[in-house]
Amino acid sequence: MKLRYIAPILLVLAACKQTPHLELTIKADGITNGRAILKQAGEQAFNEPLKNGELTKNMQLQAPGYYSLTVIDNNKPITGKIAYDVYLENGNYTIQTNTAKPNAYPTITTTSATQKELSDYYQLQARHTAAIDHKIDSLTKYLESAEVAAMPKDKRAALYESTRAIQKDRRELDLKVLGEYANKHPQGKIGAHIMQQVYYPEYAKEYSTIFQKFPNEVQLSDDGLKIRNKLGSLLSQFSGAGAPEIAGTTADGKSFNKAAISKKIVLVEFWKPENETSQLFHNQLVKGIILTPADREQFEVVSVAITDNVDGWKNIIKNDGKPWQQLSDGKADQSPNVAAWEIKTLPMYFLVSKDWKMIKSNVPFNEIDTEVHDYLKKQK
Repeated sequence: MKLRYIAPILLVLAACKQTPHLELTIKADGITNGRAILKQAGEQAFNEPLKNGELTKNMQLQAPGYYSLTVIDNNKPITGKIAYDVYLENGNYTIQTNTAKPNAYPTITTTSATQKELSDYYQLQARHTAAIDHKIDSLTKYLESAEVAAMPKDKRAALYESTRAIQKDRRELDLKVLGEYANKHPQGKIGAHIMQQVYYPEYAKEYSTIFQKFPNEVQLSDDGLKIRNKLGSLLSQFSGAGAPEIAGTTADGKSFNKAAISKKIVLVEFWKPENETSQLFHNQLVKGIILTPADREQFEVVSVAITDNVDGWKNIIKNDGKPWQQLSDGKADQSPNVAAWEIKTLPMYFLVSKDWKMIKSNVPFNEIDTEVHDYLKKQK
């Protein structure tokens, strides 16, 4: 009588063995004490040690998608965590990083067509941008040196200008690389994902032309729809309109006071204090992101926390030591600020004039200095 249960049990066992899994091997030669961190949309998938420069992970993915992979050598100082953009689906992956050149995209062996396409794109990007990326990294470090601080004002200003020009050349390369890739891969699947990561608002018209070349299914993907909506808004957007009001009070209970603004250009920061990325950028803002002293004299910030944890927000900002208006209404996503300013993601940044007119919306964090400088230069 018991024999009739054997066949069903065997079928169940066979089905379990056939369930697709992700078999992931990460190799980082030379790292004897390190970690590999995998995240998707900011949520951590795993954070595990590398043993003798290698990690093997067997897991089941609920759905394929884009992830960021960070490999850390614990024996070296962390000057900056490099996150590699990867596409994972159930199957076999071997990811070989280049520990001698951590900025280089890893060699990824897999049967995933989407990941192969992603690797092709980053290889193309590296051929175009490796030299200028190295130059920008070197210049950025040089600008922070004592030698630059001791330079005459005019010489230092010229160095700032040349650095901004190189950064602009780098952004133009992003446009060139994606355009070249779209032409070579008219049926490619990764275009919208890549466009979401570059500063496409600066060249909205040119990026719109590239976007129209993407397959219909890519244009209608989640990333594609976000880009389509944003590009439509950018192409019809104009500066000079009145900026929305701000709801909320300061930590000591005072309402927002536009009359207190004394500088020519204002950065409005919307951020989420309990979010790691928001905190990181907010702290950088506190330390200072405007390169030129003359620009800093005409620049100020209004910081708006989108949170319902008011006590936590007050605790985070208590040591900022900046004469900014920092506000929150404690309503999190239900805040009227979200609707009035069309907040789609956090953190998010806007530049407005002293008389509270919109200069530019949704400014990428790393472009704030350039936008501020260009605006003030035009006002002279």
